[in-house]
Amino acid sequence: MSFSARLIQQADPYYEAQTRKPFVQGMLDGTLPMEKFLYWVRVDYAYLVNFSRILALGVTKADTFEDMRVMQEYLHWIINEEMGMQESYAAEHGITKHELESAKMGPTKYAYTRHELASAHSGTMGELIAGIMACIVGYQIVCCKLLSSIETIDPENPYRDWFSMYSSDVDLDTHTKRVIDIFDRMASEGSANLRASMEEKFMTGVRYETMCWDAYFEMEEWITY
Repeated sequence: MSFSARLIQQADPYYEAQTRKPFVQGMLDGTLPMEKFLYWVRVDYAYLVNFSRILALGVTKADTFEDMRVMQEYLHWIINEEMGMQESYAAEHGITKHELESAKMGPTKYAYTRHELASAHSGTMGELIAGIMACIVGYQIVCCKLLSSIETIDPENPYRDWFSMYSSDVDLDTHTKRVIDIFDRMASEGSANLRASMEEKFMTGVRYETMCWDAYFEMEEWITY
C-alpha cells in the first residue's frame, strides 16, 4: 500500500463523518438553502486564491521540470476550471466579480489556510503537498461516497454540476493522481521524520476539512462589536 493510500485509509472515519454533515446531505437531496451554498462559493473562492499561491510555490520548490509541469498544470485547472465554476455560480445568482474577489473567509476556513501556507513555506515539497492534500483528495472522496449511497441524483438538483465536477471530471482525476505520485515519491525517498511530518500535516488538513462543512452550514462569520 502506498503512503498516500495508507493515510487516506487512516482518514476514512473523517470522510464518513463528512458525508453525514447537513451541508452535503442538503446538496445531495437538493434541499440545501441556496444562501448557504453561495456562502460556500464566496469563502471557497477566497480559499482557492491562497491554494493557487501554494501550487505556484510548488512550482518553485519542484526538483524536476516534470514536477514543475505537474504543479503548473494543476494550478491552471484550479484557476480556470474550479474557480471558473464558482464564478459561474456567482454570476448566475447576481454576485458580481468584485464581490466575489473581495469576499473574506470565516474563522475556520482562514485558520485552515494558515496551516496550509505554513506547511508550504516552511516545509519541503512533500510537506507542501501534505498540507493541501486533504483538499486535493477530499471532495472527490466525499462525492463518490455520497453518490454511491443513492441510485441517481435528481436532474433538477441545483447542485448536480458540483457533484459532477468532483466525482467524474477526468482532468481533475488526472491532476490529482499526478500530484499524489509526487507526494508518494517524496515520502519514499525521505526520512521517517519527514513521513511523520507529512502525515501530521495531512491529518490536520483532514480535521479542518471536516470542521469546514459545519462552518459553511452555519455561514460562519467573524465576531464584530
